[in-house]
Amino acid sequence: MNWFGINSPLARGINKLVTMLYAGILWFLCSIPIVTMGAATAALYEVLLKAVKDQEGYIAQSFFQAFRQNLKQGLQLGIPMIFAQVVFGFNLFYYGILGGKRFWLQTVVFAVLSLLTLTAFSYVFAVMAKFENTAAGHFRMAVAVMIRYPGWTAAILILQALTVFLTWFFVYFPIFFIMGISGYMQAAVFDHIFRNLIDRGLIEEER
Repeated sequence: MNWFGINSPLARGINKLVTMLYAGILWFLCSIPIVTMGAATAALYEVLLKAVKDQEGYIAQSFFQAFRQNLKQGLQLGIPMIFAQVVFGFNLFYYGILGGKRFWLQTVVFAVLSLLTLTAFSYVFAVMAKFENTAAGHFRMAVAVMIRYPGWTAAILILQALTVFLTWFFVYFPIFFIMGISGYMQAAVFDHIFRNLIDRGLIEEER
């Protein structure tokens, strides 16, 4: 086996890594206004869902095309979900860091709400990246899929928690790259879930 050929496992692995890092940088740049984070996340998943199947093509072109297509619905769903995450995160910081042990119950409640919101955020925009629907339809489908696959939902939650941990403690490197790597692992999970639903005839593949 030629490990240094263009189609070698090493070359494919490097190509995947470059795709993840490049997509992560594009996600970061398009998320800077904060309110556009939803559309950026949908674009990220659209690129990475293709990458999982070795169909990524031109990364920047695919990313910005998906970003434009999902911008309106990304704003409709992203803004309230980001607002909810800010509220839960602030309360988690207040009770967990400033409140001390007296507020352990509130700390647990807001920690759970924060993680569930992060997980729902992933599901909503992965669904948006894969299927055509209304904003409300995307949200309903995302919640239904979360409930239907609790094991995979737990896996997404763990990946999200790990992403937050790495970003919190190692700010400079992960802030540019971690979403590409984490997003690719999540995309692999979502691809498995969506393929299962499509194969069982519960939904139709649209993109």
